[in-house]
Amino acid sequence: MNDFDGIEEPVRVAPVGKKRKPSKDCHEREKVKRRRHSGGGKMPAVICSHKKNSSVCQAERLTERDLQINFESFYNYNTKVKQDQALLHLITVRKVQRRRKKVEEVDRQKKREVTNEYHLLSEHHPTKIPVCKATFCGVLGISKDRVTRVAKYYAVNATARPEQRGGARKVDEFEAKKQLVKEHIETFTCRASHYGRRGAPGRKYLPSDLSVKKMHKLFDQQNHDLVSYSLYYSVFRHSFNLAFGHPATDACSSCAKFHFRVKDPSLGEDEKRRETAMYILHRRRARVFYDMLGKVEHDAVTVCFDMMQNLVLPRTPIGQAYYSRQLYMYVFGVVLHHGKGSRQATDDVHLYTWMEHENTKGSNMTASALDHCLRHELKDALHSAQKLRLFSDSCFGQNKNMNILSMLFAFLKTEVPQITAEYTFPIRGHSFLPVDRVFGRIEQQVRKQETTLLPEEYHNIMRNHGRLHIYGQHWQAFDFKKETQCFVKAQKSFKLSEARMLQFLNDKVGFKAVYNSDYCYHSVLKRGKTWPSFRPSLLPRKSTVKDAKKRDVLRLLSEIGASDHVQAFYDDALSQVAGEGCDSDE
Repeated sequence: MNDFDGIEEPVRVAPVGKKRKPSKDCHEREKVKRRRHSGGGKMPAVICSHKKNSSVCQAERLTERDLQINFESFYNYNTKVKQDQALLHLITVRKVQRRRKKVEEVDRQKKREVTNEYHLLSEHHPTKIPVCKATFCGVLGISKDRVTRVAKYYAVNATARPEQRGGARKVDEFEAKKQLVKEHIETFTCRASHYGRRGAPGRKYLPSDLSVKKMHKLFDQQNHDLVSYSLYYSVFRHSFNLAFGHPATDACSSCAKFHFRVKDPSLGEDEKRRETAMYILHRRRARVFYDMLGKVEHDAVTVCFDMMQNLVLPRTPIGQAYYSRQLYMYVFGVVLHHGKGSRQATDDVHLYTWMEHENTKGSNMTASALDHCLRHELKDALHSAQKLRLFSDSCFGQNKNMNILSMLFAFLKTEVPQITAEYTFPIRGHSFLPVDRVFGRIEQQVRKQETTLLPEEYHNIMRNHGRLHIYGQHWQAFDFKKETQCFVKAQKSFKLSEARMLQFLNDKVGFKAVYNSDYCYHSVLKRGKTWPSFRPSLLPRKSTVKDAKKRDVLRLLSEIGASDHVQAFYDDALSQVAGEGCDSDE
């Protein structure tokens, strides 16, 4: 059974594959090869005994600087083939112009067809300086046999000698096949894990009913090219960070229940078929949410939002941190979604942050952050749109409550009355949203830092992934909860926790308990109240840090030896603590 849901995205080549390629840089054989091709341990020197003013060898015209220039320019090429090509620029190969008279047959000199002239470069002479073969080899640190082989091959073939060591050379052929394999793997779609990212950063997941063997068979059927399974598997492992299925973290309880029920040996065939049908129906219902999320109309603005997992301060790898309470940083993310497979630009991501000692983590803060984003950051996009589509999970304390609904009613009535708005919630356990992809990238970068002591360090990371809005500097919080109690009826004719979709129409809210049903409209506004008069007051700052957490944080700072600057921040942040009855997120 295919258990692949969530937001699909195309497969891309990863900078680091699932299995890293072995590095040969530290092998002793590679070290010797690098020394040989880099001139290590060699010194340029004139080693001939020709007299001065000789027409064959004018090595006396070369200075120490000239010797070093020739040596360095030759070894700037790090491969033998390129070095051989450089040698040919200093060697002149000519046909033999004159031969000596033949001597006795035993002492007869070998008959040569060509003769070589050797030259070196000089810093102060525009032309090359003729030298003998011994000096030529001594300055460049190479053997006479190598020079002879290079010149002989050039005399016969009129080109530099190619690399002929190492057997058959099929690098280009394999590269072409590897490129075909990469293009085939990129035709599949994958998804990121919601919470299970810690053990495998950057990993994406293919459907569980796939395997590398099946993918290789599909490749053979489509390309009719002889690519071995080992080559296909090597590209899959080294060029892509992919796995199959998805981690069983934050899994859907209904899916888990169906899996166990189907495997129950006490069930009969009819009951198993019934359970399987119910499971398929559940999966299709969950899939409807993602189909709706992926279909973005040109005149609609699609917004997804959620809370990130709490970040801790101070963050340190020492053992005491695992047993100590730490200060929380809260992150609320809002993403402007452009449809299935779309890329997330930095300007489309808005990250709202506040600290535990600054205010609580509740619906007042999420409503204030979302209100600020809609009124200021998405103002231009909304004024030119006809529809607003909102997507979030069904967390009642943060997103799915009347405080958020009241804020949206007031915003729509006062800022964009021409817009119709819909608010959609997923099936529980199938709530992976585009904003979770942003959180995943932030978590990957956070894990690369062993120690994080100040909020600014988190802020610098978040700026790489979206537009940062810091509480108290860029936005303020308002008491939507108190104002909602004055405007919204206490007794409502619908149960908000059962809603799958909500629609905002005039002063009524449309309610759907099933995605494909019709809206049932309900009035939530009290008699005599109007949404344009909905004006919440400023929410005062309130610390939720308890005295026990304060002691743990200060003890942890003393263990890591925090600087005076860091200690001053925590002293100020922990100057006020909450009472025992205050809610916190520990």
